[in-house]
This record gives sequence, structure tokens and C-alpha cells, in this order.
Amino acid sequence: MLDKVFLFLFGIEWFGFGVLGLFFPEIISGFLGVSQYSEVYLNETRALYAFFTFIGLMSFIGIYRITLRKKVFLTYSIFLGSFLLGRILSFVLDDSLNSTTFYIFINELVVFVICYWRYTKKDFIF
Repeated sequence: MLDKVFLFLFGIEWFGFGVLGLFFPEIISGFLGVSQYSEVYLNETRALYAFFTFIGLMSFIGIYRITLRKKVFLTYSIFLGSFLLGRILSFVLDDSLNSTTFYIFINELVVFVICYWRYTKKDFIF
């Protein structure tokens, strides 16, 4: 039951933001404070948010398909772990720590910790 709750919450978060960024990249950029536009800005933003949409969809499917759950938690752990590493490096190398990046970091850290915990849990039910 706990896994279903986490998958539902993560599905809402990532699917919602994914769809928003996929179809309205300017809005999501405004939320995040991204202001540098280039020739590939829309293409890169949509590509990234298509991934988030897919991950959120995987979460929703994982609620009903027990065999997918462990894979979903592993996928979240891998991509959020890499995001966290990149953010930490950016905090150190670019001095980019501010209130926005801090809250993004905390959100990703919480989701990463939960997903890693659920992935490594011995009593995981397939």
C-alpha cells in the first residue's frame, strides 16, 4: 500500500510537470526562473519534460502492475541521483545555490531517498 501512495504522488508530480513542460516550456521556465533562450531551448526543454512525463506515467502504471514497481523506483533513483550530483557540483563550481535551486534540490533529494529506500527494501513484493 505504501508503494502505491508513493507512486501516485510521484506520478502526479512528474507527470504534471512533464506535461506542462512538454507543451508549455515557457511556463515551466518561468516557474524555475530559467531565462536564457537559444535556438535549441524549446527542443531541449521539450525533450527533458517528455522524459518526466514518461516517468510520471510509469509511476501510474506501477500502481497496478506490481512487476513494474521496482523498475520505477530504480529509474527514479538513477535519474534523481544524477540530478543531485549535478546540482551539488553546480553549487560548488557555479555558486548557483539560491532559494529556487535549494527547493528543487530538496524535492529531488526527498524523492531520491524514498525511491532508493523502496528499491532496496528486502520485503519488496513483485
